[in-house]
Amino acid sequence: MGGFNWVGPSGAIFLLHGKWLLKDSEPDMRSSVFVGFDTETTGLYPGFDQVVEIAACRFRNGETIDTFQTLVNPERDIPPEVTEIHGITEEMVKDSPNGLEAVTMFLEYIGTDPLLAHNAPFDERFISFNCHKYNIPTPDNPIYDTLQMSRRLFPELKSHGLASLTQIFGIVHDVKHRGMPDVMGMRGVFQECINRLERINIIARELFDDWYGEPIQFSPDKYNLLIKLSSEYAPLKDAVERGECMEVVYEDRTGKRTRRLIRPQGLYVAYGNLYLTAYCHLREANRNFKLERIHAFRIIDDNNCGD
Repeated sequence: MGGFNWVGPSGAIFLLHGKWLLKDSEPDMRSSVFVGFDTETTGLYPGFDQVVEIAACRFRNGETIDTFQTLVNPERDIPPEVTEIHGITEEMVKDSPNGLEAVTMFLEYIGTDPLLAHNAPFDERFISFNCHKYNIPTPDNPIYDTLQMSRRLFPELKSHGLASLTQIFGIVHDVKHRGMPDVMGMRGVFQECINRLERINIIARELFDDWYGEPIQFSPDKYNLLIKLSSEYAPLKDAVERGECMEVVYEDRTGKRTRRLIRPQGLYVAYGNLYLTAYCHLREANRNFKLERIHAFRIIDDNNCGD
């Protein structure tokens, strides 16, 4: 059978002898430049937890162009249980740039290139919070999530965590939960995603964007909740900043209200809601309290706090 050409909707894609081709002027995924990045932190909650490492790699078709990496002084303690995960100690970061310096350098490094991260919303939230905290202008780079891609492209896999994917695909990833090794592992996963995309004839960058949908972007404005507390919560915010012991009347999910002695640790934003994280003497553990469920509070003398 003779070959034939078919001009696709974009005017750039052709089918010739059963193979998809591109015009020279149309960027494809393998010739496009991306920047993969990763953050390590003191915990899960921006506004309470802080970044301790940022790493990034600019690459094209799996080949490194240049890299960026810095430890970050979080200006707070690093919990021992978190150090057990990523191995970053307070001694390692004590002379490192703070959040303002590190995030400013990172944003200068990425320029206008599209970004990649595995579980991208996590990393985006911490960069965005620092932009909010230090009033750093944010770029509008699109951020693509390789976790989301792998779930769509490899639905047959039971796990889509980075460690599982690198093991399945035979990608070198000897050190887990550190910035640059995780970036390089994620880059390898992205290349596997490109391979699978080509099997479904998604080669052009434009077609990839159509397939992927709306990428996320840095959005520090969501953290305005932290500074726009209603006046009724102002004393609570002051108490948190001073680390004072408090008694709160808290309503749980069932509607039950209990009095609790707590030692506040910080405020943070998650999913559009404000939370207070604190040590709860009733539960004898750290707990997260949704602010709108705190119906009353008062400052307690430290001698009566039960610490």
